[in-house]
Amino acid sequence: MSGYGAVMDASRELVDRWVAGWCESRGMFARRDGDGRLVEVAAETRSREYVIAEPSLPELHRLAAAVTAPDVWLTIVGELDERGRDAVAGLDAVTSDERMMTTRLRRSARPAQVRIAVSGRVAHARIEAEGEVAARGQAALSGGDAVFDRIETTPRFRRRGLGGLVMTGLSAWAAENGATTGLLMASVGGRALYTSLGWTEVAPIVTLHGRAAGAAVDVGA
Repeated sequence: MSGYGAVMDASRELVDRWVAGWCESRGMFARRDGDGRLVEVAAETRSREYVIAEPSLPELHRLAAAVTAPDVWLTIVGELDERGRDAVAGLDAVTSDERMMTTRLRRSARPAQVRIAVSGRVAHARIEAEGEVAARGQAALSGGDAVFDRIETTPRFRRRGLGGLVMTGLSAWAAENGATTGLLMASVGGRALYTSLGWTEVAPIVTLHGRAAGAAVDVGA
């Protein structure tokens, strides 16, 4: 179902590793579900999320049947062909333009502007400007990986390079603590930043949730 071939074979393992780090970052629990993972998110608008790489057509049909409410999400890593899109046509699209990305982490100096607070295996980074938090993000250690999460810059402080400084600070902390691989799920807005920092795209991502009555769906062509 994908043109990524051997790259996508590798992403199945990367997705499992990303889920482990994402759960560490947010204090969530995940268990094996079929060929993927089921994450107990327990958030106000998202109770649980199925995450799977390159699912077979039978797996897609099974998962589509399991995603029965708007607060149940399904994230698919890898391209969907026409049959795959048909299998999930009963779900609403959250996003179809994210990418899984990875990088090699190396020891480097932390930018002086970045303040880092550590809680267990999670680092919370922030940059303050004009008396407020201008940029922030977090990273969680899991095995030899660091999963980067919730990277954001306050709108009025954008285009100043602060997001890059947060990423650099978190990368330095992660490498100092033994991580060699960085993993993240990038929005369309974040991809340019991560690419400029040396991150590489692994695979496309489609995220869907249970359909509300009367809604339409578009999971991309």
